[in-house]
Amino acid sequence: MYVNGVHHLVLSVDDVPDGESYYRELFDLAVLFREAGIDGDPGTVPDDVSWEEAINRGVTPYMSFLGRDEFYMAVADISDQQGTGRLDHIALAVDDEAFDEITERADSLGCNVEENAPHHRVFLDRYDVEWELNANPRPPERAFDELDL
Repeated sequence: MYVNGVHHLVLSVDDVPDGESYYRELFDLAVLFREAGIDGDPGTVPDDVSWEEAINRGVTPYMSFLGRDEFYMAVADISDQQGTGRLDHIALAVDDEAFDEITERADSLGCNVEENAPHHRVFLDRYDVEWELNANPRPPERAFDELDL
């Protein structure tokens, strides 16, 4: 069983486009993809559409995924925050065996494990830290289909 390291981290921000701009500049990161909602449906913002254009078309920003070299992070809307503080969750890069074993252990310890995509599961531990198990290879792939803007 392998936990291969931190897959990515997610920070909660008050304003996703502003947080994206700040952390891009601070760490010299590229935008890998953006997630948002339109009429309540989640999706990925097309790469050629800026946040300003997307917002003007009725999109609500949820998250911006950033990365460079072997460092990946996201900024996410604080209103969707489940944990405490500004750290939204920690995603672990795991192999298939660890994916299943940690899921079973978390379940046996009373954690409510949710599968929100075939390649990742999330759960809160007893200290209210949210963990994501991610069996996708790095960098992370988009979880949603592209929004029709």
